Amino acid sequence: MNTKSLPAVLALIAGFATCIMSFVQHVDTVVFAKRFIIICIIFFAIGTVISVIIQMNFKDMSDDKTESEENENSEEDSEAKEDTDKAEETETAGEQ
Repeated sequence: MNTKSLPAVLALIAGFATCIMSFVQHVDTVVFAKRFIIICIIFFAIGTVISVIIQMNFKDMSDDKTESEENENSEEDSEAKEDTDKAEETETAGEQ
């Protein structure tokens, strides 16, 4: 699962909400800038933690999928080998 952009998106959404709230409340520019930076840093950290947790949990699921795909591929390969062997036996029997 691709979670690389999650922290940035979460920080931007929180920053946007901060902008709207500050605009509605008629907050001074310096106070707004301080709030905006603090909110963006906090939500970026939260997004990073969430991203790491998601990657750790879905890593197990992706490992399970790759193992099952490998098993399916090995089964398909063995079936293809058997078909090839049968075809070669038929050809050699036809030549005799």
